[in-house]
Amino acid sequence: MPNSPFAALVALGCRTATCAVGFGRLLPLLAAQHPVVPVPPPPANYVAHEWGTFTSMVGADGLGLEGLHHEEEALPKFVHDLLRVDAWARTVGEKLPASHVTQKMETPVVYFYADAPLAVRAEVWFHQGLMTQFYPLPTKVYPELALARQQRLDLAKVDGSHLVWDVDVLPRSGPAPAGIPTVAADDPWDFARRTDAAYVRTKPAPGSPARAEAEHYLFYRGLGRWQPDLHLDPAAAGGATLHNRLPQAIPFALALELGPAGGRSTAATSLPADGRATFDLAAAPWEPDRARFAARVGRVVRQALLDAGLFPDEAQAMVATWSRSWFQKDGARVVYLLPREQIDAVLPLELQPRPQTLVRVMVGRLEFITPAAQARVEQALAQRSSADPTVAHAAATVLAELERFLEPHLRHVERNGVHADARAAARQLLQATAPPAAAPGSTK
Repeated sequence: MPNSPFAALVALGCRTATCAVGFGRLLPLLAAQHPVVPVPPPPANYVAHEWGTFTSMVGADGLGLEGLHHEEEALPKFVHDLLRVDAWARTVGEKLPASHVTQKMETPVVYFYADAPLAVRAEVWFHQGLMTQFYPLPTKVYPELALARQQRLDLAKVDGSHLVWDVDVLPRSGPAPAGIPTVAADDPWDFARRTDAAYVRTKPAPGSPARAEAEHYLFYRGLGRWQPDLHLDPAAAGGATLHNRLPQAIPFALALELGPAGGRSTAATSLPADGRATFDLAAAPWEPDRARFAARVGRVVRQALLDAGLFPDEAQAMVATWSRSWFQKDGARVVYLLPREQIDAVLPLELQPRPQTLVRVMVGRLEFITPAAQARVEQALAQRSSADPTVAHAAATVLAELERFLEPHLRHVERNGVHADARAAARQLLQATAPPAAAPGSTK
């Protein structure tokens, strides 16, 4: 017994019974001071990859803006929505209002690759955020719907959320499981399916009225108030300076802007910890063909995703999913890769059994308001009530084209507008669209 405690005693020179007894009494104390660390089981024979995005926005003053809860493209109707459903995912009416949302976590999808079927439990936590939409239906959701309704989705009151899935991972070499929902070929949901990943099928808890659901991946989305420690300072002449105040390097970042002249972008760069990068968009030429611009920038981002560890079909799926939003919608933004340490801190993911490899890639999308954009919005706010119907219509069109970012723009003008009438108009629109205050004791 070379590894026994008494063999260790002999090696230390303890050769008598009395000595051995004395050491025997010490063993529990020694064990308490130096506990045995259990050896984790070996990883199972599968691989997991994840990609997703975080979207936030700052004003021309570089300060963060609220109002990021609005959707850009509607998800398929089969996707479960915490704010619109009861405990078993039946639609129950209007979506709950949200407030104090400064970060939107969008389309994280988790892929699995396995040669043989296996059961996996996936657990994800969102620090300072609420995971509101998901598919397939998780086994467990926290906070439960009743608590979410009591909070009325005030993100200032949300410390975190938690989802648990119990799924069977089914290799692509076998038949597809029944029940995978149908979507149109041009739906971004379908773009994310275009990989060689295995299928997943949920295993509802015994006694649960929930039914098994199947997909090509696990999907979740949420709203938050967490912000990475970055500071963006928009430049008056166009462009911005990004200060990376994180303790880790940002491996990839570029800035782009789209407007009436088309699209323009800066060269990609990396930022060391506590480093700065200046994106001089004013010096970048405009590409009037938006489709050509999107394809060019998409190739650059795709390569960055490959360098971060995604498979080629995954990188292509991510770029295809977000091309219309990132590379063709009006506005100015910085697109960057979030360091893995930050992903694991704000969005811990645990898979049991452990995979051979877990790759996680999250793209940060930091929208920023240029001084020119602020002036355009202020002018539209001042002219929206013009007696001239042509002028009023043009102003309404400018505001409507802001789409999901209308509320942040209004909040920025209310806070920093040059003209008092524009600030008043912004305040009026915000008040008109604000959700009614909850009555005392109300859970609706």
